[in-house]
Amino acid sequence: MTRSDGTGIDEWSFSARMLNLLFEAAAVARNGVEYTNSEVAAAINQRAGKRVISDETIRKLRTPGGPQPSFDKVAHIAAFFQVPLDAFKEGSAPHEAVAAEANRVLEARRKHTEKVTRQVAEESKEIQLLARSARQLDSRGLKLAVEFISSLQKMQKPQN
Repeated sequence: MTRSDGTGIDEWSFSARMLNLLFEAAAVARNGVEYTNSEVAAAINQRAGKRVISDETIRKLRTPGGPQPSFDKVAHIAAFFQVPLDAFKEGSAPHEAVAAEANRVLEARRKHTEKVTRQVAEESKEIQLLARSARQLDSRGLKLAVEFISSLQKMQKPQN
């Protein structure tokens, strides 16, 4: 990696894996919608007040074995994702800490999604049972069932 003046910082590789993990983890706060490379580039450029990175550069940086970015580009990306610079240096303590937190967030989201999926499946079974039962009723029985359900709903509403 090089500083903006072209001098080397030290010998380490930029972690495309970390960048992709940060994109994934950030999606949790956005209802599962991952930032696009264009959105990240636009936000970074707006914050910098000039064009410092392109969406194509971000795409390349997300590719394992891609180019090594300049210090400035890493600094801008780190600022966007609110992580320390060393988060992109594999094996460093900040890298491990950020990866652990991102994985924790993703695991919590996965568990929540599984729980909601199970709940929907259970509700779906109950609704299907009600529908099958309703199909067996004549028009009078169906009308009584609808009235009964309506009265149950009214009883369950909190008193204002």
